Amino acid sequence: MFSFVLPMWDSDVTARAAVEQSVASNVGDVGSGALMAGVGGSVEGALRGESSRYGFSVDGSYERVFQISLDAARSSPSDSASARLGGGAGWALSPRADLSMATAGYLATRLGVRAADALATRDPFLSGNRLQYTLSGGPTLSITTSRRSAARLDLGYEQAGALSADDPAAVGIDAHTGRAQVSTAIELGALDTLTPELRYELTQYHHALLDTELTRGEARVHAGVALLSASHELTRNASTRIEGGVTVASPPPVLSSRDAVVAPTARVGLTYVQERYRLTAGYAYAYTSLGPRIGFGHEHEASLEASFRPARGGATRDLIVTGVARFSTGSAPVAANPPLHLAPGAPAPSREGSLSTTTALAGAEIAYPLARGIALRGGVDLEYVRAALDPAPSAGEAGGSLRSIVMAGISGTLSTDRHRTVRRDPDSAWDDERRTAMIQGMPSGRWQPPEPGRERDDRDGAPGETPGETPPARAGEAGTAATRQAR
Repeated sequence: MFSFVLPMWDSDVTARAAVEQSVASNVGDVGSGALMAGVGGSVEGALRGESSRYGFSVDGSYERVFQISLDAARSSPSDSASARLGGGAGWALSPRADLSMATAGYLATRLGVRAADALATRDPFLSGNRLQYTLSGGPTLSITTSRRSAARLDLGYEQAGALSADDPAAVGIDAHTGRAQVSTAIELGALDTLTPELRYELTQYHHALLDTELTRGEARVHAGVALLSASHELTRNASTRIEGGVTVASPPPVLSSRDAVVAPTARVGLTYVQERYRLTAGYAYAYTSLGPRIGFGHEHEASLEASFRPARGGATRDLIVTGVARFSTGSAPVAANPPLHLAPGAPAPSREGSLSTTTALAGAEIAYPLARGIALRGGVDLEYVRAALDPAPSAGEAGGSLRSIVMAGISGTLSTDRHRTVRRDPDSAWDDERRTAMIQGMPSGRWQPPEPGRERDDRDGAPGETPGETPPARAGEAGTAATRQAR
């Protein structure tokens, strides 16, 4: 424990450190396997005043890579690293108005990307090591317009690229995205909420995929989205959200048609919360960005995320199992380079080709407590990425990439808040914002850091109860509150 005190302010700081060892295999473009050993750590803090709140979180890991491939000709990365940064601030402008700022950053090498990293970008056409980054942030203004309605204005900016790579052409800024969004939430009753939403996005690509021969260049896409979503609490522990709308976007730059692209948008999400369990599932279809080095296309995306604590009691408080799975498939038109010589009588080839992408991710982690603040950790991470072009490029198909990483380690936690030295229950509010963003933010999947101070779940309990433990008699109340926020 250590102290962090500011007079008249509610504050806390939590630090974690871990020693990890991993085994990576089936990474087709960097070798057949690797052993990795290194360390990880994180620091997070919050400062809450009467009308303002501030917070930050930083975490990262570094591992040394030891290649075990029998193919000595293969080049492989010697380091694996990843880092995440989140920060934000909020101010109560009046009893009815609230202004907040949020920012997030992500940095990782090829082997440092994990399934749970929502800010990570994956390009099926890249090979070798690459130090990629993503930056995002923007302000949000929330205004309570009546007892049953509230308006929200969001502005945001996102940039993705790479600081270094084995391929010099893969270095630099890949894409900029600016967006503006306005929405209003109207409570129709105790269980239902209706939310109309308008959004505008402008994306500038610097390495967009232009044709089937993997030519890359500049592209700019304007997109407007109109959505209407409805949320409903099915039971005390389950809630659902359904959205429908339309996207109107500027046409792909490489095609002869100048007509705007008009495509439907649909999303559905389900959240189930109990005292020791949490399950979030979602599906989305939209015309959206397939990646900062690809461009816009039609995408289907499905996700499933689960968290549960198998055993009761404070002694096993840190025994937490979490898992995430995502699957997406996308398609986009690209230009096709016709052959220079045609056989006599052969029909003229189409000048339009197609690109299809498939991404499948899965990850799971278990933490077993040894003592308060100390836990054994183990996890597995799977990633499959594939792209196909029609007609196939002259250099051949890129093929698919399958990667698996198995990790084991031990971690320790120090905090000025004693409750933070143990993991929260899956239904606690510390993870609500991330789960909510995963459903509502699809298919872009861009996670926004929670507002500082809202992740706190101070259920100290009555005398004789374990601190932070949700008593059975209040489990229903906790579940209802969590599902209401997930809407």
